[in-house]
Amino acid sequence: MIISNCARSNWSKCKRAAATLFILLLTPVLARAQSIGPSVKTWIEIKAAHKASEALANPNVTAKERLRVEQIYYQLVRDNPQSVPAQNALAAFLWKNRKAEAAIEHWRTAQRLEPENGEAANSLGGAYLRMGRVREAAEQFLLAVRSESDNPDYHFDLGNVEFLLRRDLTAAWKTDSADLLQRALFQFREASRLAPTDLEYARAYAETFYGMPNPDWDEAQIAWQHYLELSTNRNFGYLQLARVSLKRHKKTEALSFLDKISDSSYSEVKEKLRKQAEAL
Repeated sequence: MIISNCARSNWSKCKRAAATLFILLLTPVLARAQSIGPSVKTWIEIKAAHKASEALANPNVTAKERLRVEQIYYQLVRDNPQSVPAQNALAAFLWKNRKAEAAIEHWRTAQRLEPENGEAANSLGGAYLRMGRVREAAEQFLLAVRSESDNPDYHFDLGNVEFLLRRDLTAAWKTDSADLLQRALFQFREASRLAPTDLEYARAYAETFYGMPNPDWDEAQIAWQHYLELSTNRNFGYLQLARVSLKRHKKTEALSFLDKISDSSYSEVKEKLRKQAEAL
């Protein structure tokens, strides 16, 4: 987040075997909807291409073998020129193998075929961001969220751009930093809501409150409590809950969280917060 690759002479046999197994599993579906045939075939070919690409993780793989796998992906697109998943698969392979321009071309093709395809939009957003094209990246991330609003990854990517690169977006989107912070907070909240067991999303949402002009500290406490439920770093969670309790002027609560911190590496900041609590 490696299995051996089939030799060229066995490639067609591997595809037929995979297709046979998959079609057997889907026999009831196929009986009801014959039109699914082409998409099933494309799906099988995409999975086969991905399987072949796993061998490239071996650092000793030859240039010839890498080219052979690349041609499998290109053949996939030649056989299925109108398939958005096929275009996305080839683009992702090319990007991973440092062929950015070619990858972007195929993601754009996927987007022309299906303007509201979330995967193509989010991938283009990431590519544009790497190239320093912040406005175009943000627009693609926004399109991805609108196209597939139940995908937590897309919300997280958009939130990151709105939060970290808000100075670049204020003029482009004709808004201000405070508005972008609110938008980023919303995206992080959605990412955490849609993926409630993801620690990174929970932390991003909770930490964003510290950057807000007028944060809702009650909501921040709920966010950090959720982080604490997921994290093995209890001391860090208690420290943040103590900080938020101070913001809420809850002296007893803050001291209670500070007392739970046992890691000596937090001693200095712990004592600083304790003094603030005692002064309330």
